[in-house]
Amino acid sequence: MEYNRIKGLEKPISRFVLGTMTFREPDKFDEYFAMLDNALANGINTIDSARGYGRGNSERAIVQWMKERGNREQVVFTTKGCHHSFRDRCHDFDISVDLIDSLCRTGLDYVDIFYMHRDDPKVPVKEIIDNLNWHIQEGRIKAIGVANWQIERVREANEYAEANGLVGISVIEEHYSIAEQLADPFNRGSGTLSGPKYAEQRKWVAENHMPVTSYSTLSGGFVTGRITRELLAENPDAIEEGVRRAYCHEVNFKRLDRTAELAAYKGISIPQVGLAYAMSGEMDVYPIIGAANAEEMKSSLETLNMRLTKAECDWIDCTSDEKPF
Repeated sequence: MEYNRIKGLEKPISRFVLGTMTFREPDKFDEYFAMLDNALANGINTIDSARGYGRGNSERAIVQWMKERGNREQVVFTTKGCHHSFRDRCHDFDISVDLIDSLCRTGLDYVDIFYMHRDDPKVPVKEIIDNLNWHIQEGRIKAIGVANWQIERVREANEYAEANGLVGISVIEEHYSIAEQLADPFNRGSGTLSGPKYAEQRKWVAENHMPVTSYSTLSGGFVTGRITRELLAENPDAIEEGVRRAYCHEVNFKRLDRTAELAAYKGISIPQVGLAYAMSGEMDVYPIIGAANAEEMKSSLETLNMRLTKAECDWIDCTSDEKPF
């Protein structure tokens, strides 16, 4: 496994992050423990969760697993709060309520990375950064992350933190994939760095050495080959509605055609090309994977040292029509 450092953390983080959004059912904790055991055995020490995943069962499962295995100090436990509900929830009291609720639910003293799950541009970055720094001083969190934020707000927050001697945002969580989002798959504010529209944002992220934990790197199954133009035309209900709305567009099918062609040439799978693509640009990307079994984990781990050339990435991304092989 490859590891790197996040500002504020003493522990290294693994290049792959295990996603736990599917950890929902209390009677499946043994199944979840097996997935967590497999991840850690393969060097994945970083676990992505959120207060809202499975009504708190994702956090409960991870923490019960850590307690039973006695491995808390090996694991980078990350969680998210301040997801919007009947109102936008990014005020200082929202942060405190959600963070402390997560700590009380799990019995932990701290989380390694606490992410703001959504943003509310109406709330000044000062209020958010000041509150998160108070929690850092109190020892409840080690590092600040944000998910689904616009890069302009990340920059504004870190400029405020630097000017005032405070801890800024250390890591961002955004959608990054071969397939660009042409609509919000969640209808509640999805952040993305994919596609030509976000080239300047990716440049800022790379130049400022901002780590990116990328979710939906395979775009909800679009970058696997199982979703085709024919399936969309003949049985659209077989495709999850958010995936259909966000990714099932001709420009992405063209990218998928090229991905399949490159995968065949290299003798690897379409998902492996998708993961390699995410790690092959200038940004420092840590894909969140949801490997449901040992075979899926093995397939993902095989991409650890795979990188695509810039020519291959440009061709897949349809920014160049010059075939690179």
